[in-house]
Amino acid sequence: MSKILKVGIDIHGVIDTYPEKFKILSNALVAHGSEVHIVTGSKRSPQIDEVLQQAGIAFTHYFSIVEHLEASGEVVWRGDQPFADQNKWNRAKRDYCHNTGIDLMFDDSPVYRETFHDTAATYLHVIN
Repeated sequence: MSKILKVGIDIHGVIDTYPEKFKILSNALVAHGSEVHIVTGSKRSPQIDEVLQQAGIAFTHYFSIVEHLEASGEVVWRGDQPFADQNKWNRAKRDYCHNTGIDLMFDDSPVYRETFHDTAATYLHVIN
């Protein structure tokens, strides 16, 4: 029995910075039965879907920090900007990766990297 590889990829600073590389990677992973999770702060919207489509990104799951924290009443909106407890926001990607068994998480933020010390997910810090 082989394990399904689960990969998380952030949008801003990762996919939008290196669209061709993540297009190749995401398409190869999905074609071979792996899971590709978009793990980002942004709510899913037609604009986000357009970014992913234009980049040619294949994915199987979408996780939004904003939507996750909204579901538990943790987000306050000021105009079009969401605000939440900084610790809860910063740990949300780590918690999602931990809870869903993500093996590799591609992200550009050192803030999130610091939260991955106690999980099996490997945080791959993309320098852009």
